[in-house]
Amino acid sequence: MNAQIKDVPYWVQLLATQTHILQGKYKTRILESGDPHAPALILLHGTGGHLENYARNISALAEHFHVIALDFLWHGRSQTENYDPEIIPVLVDQIIDVMDQLGLASAHVEGQSLGGWVAMQLALQHPERVDRLILTTTMGYRPDADAIDGFVEPNWAANVPSSIEVLEQPSFENVRTRMSRILAQPERLTDEAIQVRQALYQQPNLAEVQKRFITEYLSGSTIQKHIITDALAKQISQPTLVYWGDANRTPPALGQHIAEQVQNGQFYCAKDTGHWAQFESAPVHNEIVTQFLLGQNI
Repeated sequence: MNAQIKDVPYWVQLLATQTHILQGKYKTRILESGDPHAPALILLHGTGGHLENYARNISALAEHFHVIALDFLWHGRSQTENYDPEIIPVLVDQIIDVMDQLGLASAHVEGQSLGGWVAMQLALQHPERVDRLILTTTMGYRPDADAIDGFVEPNWAANVPSSIEVLEQPSFENVRTRMSRILAQPERLTDEAIQVRQALYQQPNLAEVQKRFITEYLSGSTIQKHIITDALAKQISQPTLVYWGDANRTPPALGQHIAEQVQNGQFYCAKDTGHWAQFESAPVHNEIVTQFLLGQNI
């Protein structure tokens, strides 16, 4: 672990950024950093998260790109109204809305977990808007039966009770417990990361919509209509980097498989890294993602 990144508080790392609310079709909180004339890079966080999930990555990536991180609808400080259990199509539309508000014809897109699911659908539905694609420990993928030897989909629905509990009782310890399961080494989770998540979960409107969101995300059937299959992945034509952690709950074999299904895929697996890979192996992530986006060999 890079001690320098680990020990620097989020907003010291983000001093050169601007955070503001975009009001287009949706109300979206965004953060921008880097040269606005550089190639754009949009960062999409995971379920229950917020743009600060990328705090350890933004400054490094902004050396080469116009970085835009955002809060998904029903997350962070974006709008909590008008929840839709379809989830994925609305979040794809939110990204298009942000791009249109910023005047971006196209952009590179990185999505982690839920963000990867949205990014894949964005690349499929609006291929002209996505230049290069990074899928970091993505969710929302169902391989063909027996396509991956020994692969068994985890029982995500089992996480619903604990996920609801933390929203109803967002104590420091409950938030710590919820976030610890996405790291290979829970002791790497900083107090600051917990406190930011806790402060957001203490917003009543956010907590209420998050309970509906997480229940559908982990156990609902409506969202499953938008799952990515091998057949759909084969239609993804953008250069794609699948970035994984060796201790992710879904194993590296799934990430490798996704990289093999898309038309132009590469795969990288970070050592001693769990689901929150952009946070836990930040220096490696930043180097590999930058090389990929610059068209260099990884």
